[in-house]
This record gives sequence, C-alpha cells and structure tokens, in this order.
Amino acid sequence: MTIAWKPVEPAYKTYLQLIVLIDMSILALIAIGLYLFSPSTDWLPNPLWLGIPWAVLTLFFGLFWSSRRFQFTAYASTDVSMHLRRGALWRLTRAVPLNRIQHVEVRQGFIERLLGLAHLTLYTAGSGGADLSIPGLKLATAETMKAELVNTIAAEPVSDSNDD
Repeated sequence: MTIAWKPVEPAYKTYLQLIVLIDMSILALIAIGLYLFSPSTDWLPNPLWLGIPWAVLTLFFGLFWSSRRFQFTAYASTDVSMHLRRGALWRLTRAVPLNRIQHVEVRQGFIERLLGLAHLTLYTAGSGGADLSIPGLKLATAETMKAELVNTIAAEPVSDSNDD
C-alpha cells in the first residue's frame, strides 16, 4: 500500500522559526542577566565572544533546522490508520490505527492562533498521553479531519470480547 503524504502548511515553517527565536532570546536574556548581575565578572568571557557564536547558532537553528524540519513534516490518512512523518536530523514516522483512537482534539497555542495553525491530537487506548499530534494544519483542515475521524470512530462496530 502506497501512502499519499500531504505537506503541512507553509506557515508552519514561520512557526518553527518564531519558536527558535523566542527560545534563543530567552536563553540570551538569562545569559545577559547573569553577566550584568554577577558580583564578579572576572570569570566571564567578553560578551562579544559569547554573542557572535550565539547569533550564529540562532541563525543556524532558525534557518537550517526549521527549514529541514518543515520540509520533512507530512501527514497521511488511509482507510485503517493516520500517519505522521517528521524530523530535521532524526526522522520519525508514526502510525496510529483508527480502531485504537479513543479521543481526538484540535489544539492551538498563542503563536499558532496568530498564524492560523493548529495541531490535531489523537489519543489511543492504553496510552498515558497523545499518541499522535499532527502539527502545522490550518484550523479549518484540523477541524474537518477531527470531524471525519470522530464519524469514522463512531461508525466502527463494537466487537464483543465476551465469548460466553
């Protein structure tokens, strides 16, 4: 069986880049705070020696890593399962059988809401958390997929495990 992979929305790349920028900015603020409020800065290197590598790392993660992760993130739906493929350096392909799905939800964080994106999160039987979370979907697409999955799950016959 061939899986027809669908790419996530282009705004997901912007989302990944913003997350990198926010994370690196928070870490930079912590480093600046340590430098400014440390009683003795003799043990700290010149801020320029830290700032240049920091800027290079931020550019690397913001441009290269985010682009690679976006490029390899895709999802697919078959008659029997949902699939997710993602990864920048390490690749992950995950599939969840439809007959194991118990709960489906659409989630949006603040930045996702600003970009019109959402996550479709699938919970399965016997797991402590989400088994599959498809990022980078348009909100309307995620809501449509959720409705289709709920209809598919509701229409599935319940097997009786008691053989009396």
